[in-house]
Amino acid sequence: MMSSCSDFLDRYPTDSLSPTTFWQTEDDAYLAMVGCYNLLEPIYGGYNMMYWDTASDNLFNYFAWEGYKPIANGNMQPSDSGTDFFKFLDIRSCNEYLANENKIEWGSTEKQNQYKAEVRAIRAMLYFWKTEQYGDYPFFTDVLETPEDAQLPRTDVATIREFIVSELKDCLQYLPNRSATEEGRINKQAAEAVLMRYYLYRGDYTNALSYAKSIQSSGQFSLPTNMSYADAFLVANQCNSETILSHTYLESTENKLYLPPFMPNMIGGWSSVVPTVNLVEAYEMNDGRTIEEAKADGDYDESNPFVNRDPRLRATVLYPGQIYDDGYKATPDGCYNSLRALFSDGSKNNDYGNNADNASKTGLQVKKFLQNLTQFSDVESATMHFPIFRYAEVLLTIAECDIELNQNMDEAIECMNLVRSRAGMPDVNTAKYNSQSTLRELLRRERRVEFASEGLRRSDLKRWGLLTSTLSGFQILRYDGDVTKTLNAEGDYNVKITGKNVVSGETYKFQKHNELLPIPLTQMEINKKLVQNEGYN
Repeated sequence: MMSSCSDFLDRYPTDSLSPTTFWQTEDDAYLAMVGCYNLLEPIYGGYNMMYWDTASDNLFNYFAWEGYKPIANGNMQPSDSGTDFFKFLDIRSCNEYLANENKIEWGSTEKQNQYKAEVRAIRAMLYFWKTEQYGDYPFFTDVLETPEDAQLPRTDVATIREFIVSELKDCLQYLPNRSATEEGRINKQAAEAVLMRYYLYRGDYTNALSYAKSIQSSGQFSLPTNMSYADAFLVANQCNSETILSHTYLESTENKLYLPPFMPNMIGGWSSVVPTVNLVEAYEMNDGRTIEEAKADGDYDESNPFVNRDPRLRATVLYPGQIYDDGYKATPDGCYNSLRALFSDGSKNNDYGNNADNASKTGLQVKKFLQNLTQFSDVESATMHFPIFRYAEVLLTIAECDIELNQNMDEAIECMNLVRSRAGMPDVNTAKYNSQSTLRELLRRERRVEFASEGLRRSDLKRWGLLTSTLSGFQILRYDGDVTKTLNAEGDYNVKITGKNVVSGETYKFQKHNELLPIPLTQMEINKKLVQNEGYN
């Protein structure tokens, strides 16, 4: 009924990229590579990593519909529509880049190889994460053109792990050092950090140590000496001398960070992700004693537990009595107070757990990355440079490997001292920590408090063989008591804790099979070649 000698009706949509006009210039390759980097966000970005710490004993996710709570408490089922890392469109996108980048007339083979190595490393990181969570996983390195092509069975995890290692090792030769790399792009040391973490998770301490030492000897990194532990996580300081690789969120873009899930109710937050009392009790006193040791010495007051503690506690956790954010200065008590239902003037306290659904159920809030909310022009569209790898992890990996290999304990202690010193903590007490077992105990505690809210805790517990025993029967506690009117030396109000009670319905039922996630039922229905992980119906 209608014909035309013009090509007007044959045009591709102007709001999408055409495969016939794309893959022609180096700018096209850069754009496609950036698209591959965006695929890391749902896994390694700060939003997921902070939520992922709720899958351990560090943080608590109150709202089950957000998809993380069932992973922690053992209620995850294949039919859950919550957190799902199983989809492999991200893998396919990397494969698509690698299948098409050779169509471009590159001005430099060096640039071509670097871009390709970055995408290969991204793909390896994706496979690393997915195999850690699911074990066997559909493995492919080409582009799946049709739904039928995507009907893949799960490949043995050992085969995929061999691929991850070989890919990353080969990529090292094409990647520049951190100092010669654009912020947020994968550099040689970042690829070595993936290998370091991979071998650490396998219990291969010799290889993990080798890559950690390579990063150390590169001379590219150090712990900042001009800022405190807390200040290192302020947005202005986040891309500092210990940043090996970060994921950046930018305000007023599609890649912004939405902060309300991590903020207190009284200032517009949801309290979705909050610290556990168990995490608070893991921090040492500021003289290096555990709270149990200080209690035995008569130096720990259980009713006022937040004073004289490791400075990383105050930097990481917003606890009752802290004078936090301008929004709290106007409250009747002048501070964050989750301990009482009514303020001192009798008005309703919306940060009290039972007063509002969005109030913290533990009486605690995340403070790391949110130390100063005024640094964000809009908490619903925030800029943040979330660290995927920090130099502190390299130092603590060297220490752990030396301890587990039962060698060079002086080096292990030196590395821990560097991390502790930056945090404002005393050196390791070598009179007490003088054996493999005692140093192991200290190292594991050090990793927990150093990386709290950064998403590493669950993997640590799992590789140490402690995940099931830690989360089976784990109870979410909340503090009861009140805030006093007395300021302490740390600039906070002292508290009077009267007890710790189990939050109703929050006792975990975690079992061994929960260490792997179930394959989502939706994936099982569209791909009949998949076999479910053991323990899930």
